[in-house]
Amino acid sequence: MFNRFNRNMNSKADTNIYLLIILLLSAVVCYLQPKLIIPALIIVAVTYYFARRNLINKEIFFSSYLDNIIRNIERTNHYAVRKLDIGMAVFSKDGKLQWKNELFQMWTGKKNLEGKRPEEVLPLPPNSFELLSVRDGEQLIQMEGRYYKMRYASVQTQERAERKDNLNTSSGLMIYLTDVTDFEILRQKYGNDKLCLAYARFDNYEEVMRGMSETNIANVNGEINELLSKWAASQHGFICRMNKEMCLLGFTQSAVLDMIEDKFTILDRFREVRSGNHFAPTLSIGISCDGLTLEELMQNANKSLSVALSRGGDQAVVLKDQATQFFGGTSTVAAKSTRVRARIVAQTIREQMLQADRIFVMGHHNEDYDAIGATIGMAKLGMSIGKPTIIVASENNEYYNRIAEVMEKKNIILANEDAKYLDIVLSEDDALKLVTPKSMLILVDHHRPVLAASKKLLEAVANKIVVDHHRRAEDIISDTILLYLEPSSSSTSELVTELIGYFDDRLEITPSEATALYAGIVLDTKNFAVQTGERTFEAAALLRRSGADPNLVRLLFKDDMDLVQAKAKLIAEARMPLPGLAITVLRNATRDTKSSVLAAQTADTLLTIDGISVSAAIVEYKDGFLGVSARSDGTINVQIIMEELGGGGHQTVAGVQIANKRARDVEPQIIALAKTQLEERDNNESNSAARC
Repeated sequence: MFNRFNRNMNSKADTNIYLLIILLLSAVVCYLQPKLIIPALIIVAVTYYFARRNLINKEIFFSSYLDNIIRNIERTNHYAVRKLDIGMAVFSKDGKLQWKNELFQMWTGKKNLEGKRPEEVLPLPPNSFELLSVRDGEQLIQMEGRYYKMRYASVQTQERAERKDNLNTSSGLMIYLTDVTDFEILRQKYGNDKLCLAYARFDNYEEVMRGMSETNIANVNGEINELLSKWAASQHGFICRMNKEMCLLGFTQSAVLDMIEDKFTILDRFREVRSGNHFAPTLSIGISCDGLTLEELMQNANKSLSVALSRGGDQAVVLKDQATQFFGGTSTVAAKSTRVRARIVAQTIREQMLQADRIFVMGHHNEDYDAIGATIGMAKLGMSIGKPTIIVASENNEYYNRIAEVMEKKNIILANEDAKYLDIVLSEDDALKLVTPKSMLILVDHHRPVLAASKKLLEAVANKIVVDHHRRAEDIISDTILLYLEPSSSSTSELVTELIGYFDDRLEITPSEATALYAGIVLDTKNFAVQTGERTFEAAALLRRSGADPNLVRLLFKDDMDLVQAKAKLIAEARMPLPGLAITVLRNATRDTKSSVLAAQTADTLLTIDGISVSAAIVEYKDGFLGVSARSDGTINVQIIMEELGGGGHQTVAGVQIANKRARDVEPQIIALAKTQLEERDNNESNSAARC
């Protein structure tokens, strides 16, 4: 249309040029032949007349053409507004509805829509107009049992201000609705019928069946097979037994959603299977609903099972929509009596150390005695084969300072062979200068990048080994050569003590090294009171034979008067929002190791009070961060509570560090999560009493 208009304007200009040329030629001819003046004037007049008439006809035609186009556009718009399957509505700058078509009103199922805001007309959250008018987009909504795709776009409007020459530009909102019910139902049906694969593993088969007669073993196996088969059948799935410990199951995604809603009660029913042994059988399940191919689906299910096992078993891990969900994990992790894996891991670490040109050992930020002991133990392994070994430590660590203070105050002198540790402890900046492509980094007592003592060193070294006793978190350090997670162990120092025994039969540890490892075990077991097994005491016995000094460890754990008074104040201020739950808050604290130690010790002490099953000490730091130390007597899992807040830990010991939060923000979450577990515990106890 505009091209034709431009051509029309150009035609008028061309005609004027032609007339000018004819006029000039006529003037020249008349000058040369005066007798031709009259014919020349007649020719010029006739030419001008017909040119002018032609231009007028073109303008009339073009105006008629434009009028026709405009009328067609108006008819099309009118038809679209009234006849097409699109509901439309316009909202003014103040968010009130100004206009809508009949279809929009019919789909909303409401009358008298004028003057109402979008959230009053459509199923939208409060203040939706302000959010929708910022950026164009679309979303799916449901009204009257049908699904609609809602497209929205801001509309710029101009309104006069008080002065006539001043215009204000404001944004209204245009909303389009398209009925997509048939497509959405088909999509949901496809999603519900989508195949999900699951691996289920009998965690402690060897322990449960040990010492039982063949008849009892057959009875237990039969009962478990019947339980799993009925579970699969109830969800309209299939089950394929792979061996005595493992089976493969298939479900639809809708069945998996039902299991999630049911919180995988199959785990509880599995533990209720009666056997002639003292061990309750536990089940681990890994489910995947994500995978473009069956092979990828199977691999993801296997990875989910590995995550469940690395977190201690007795739980279900579901991978769906690229997100991992955890269920169960309420029973205490049973210690493995076999040491085959420890021997294999020790041999693998030795092989990797021999290939490295330099070994870095690093604990978590603000290392405690467990991290320090494990760091010294792993450094011992590196130095024993003649490799340059470096310990990377956090700056101004309270535990390191405490060790130095005790050594100086009690005039305790390290053995000559232990003096080398004073020279290999470096800061982050000094350690980064020594990194090479063949360097190896051993991380102890943590497996999450956010907890590393040096995040720069973690990124700089490609070859990494992780040795930890915490349950596996979702944001685990990736690209590791070896990942050695043993949630059944009391501490990382216990794991390292076992590795030392299998690393080299002729390797001997000094009294100072043994004391450091012993202090780590004492710290994490609360002086052998929690999370202990036979391997814990065997490791402690080995360290005592190597010269570990319990008296020195007691000196390390002594508190000063200020810390004791602060702890007593926090205990006095503790409150019980629920029966069995105690919470206390430390406000305006400095973000250092001393504050975290105070919180941890307060939570431990609260747990010793009669009637308290779970405790939480919350620390509000001056820099805006918030820390939580949670403890449990084992009846509920504080790790699950802390994971909901972004942290982790063990069933009985867990914690979290959160940015830009205050106690009032996390207290309701802790109370709600603890309440759920306490109620489940009470229900289980009631059910057990009823069965008896």
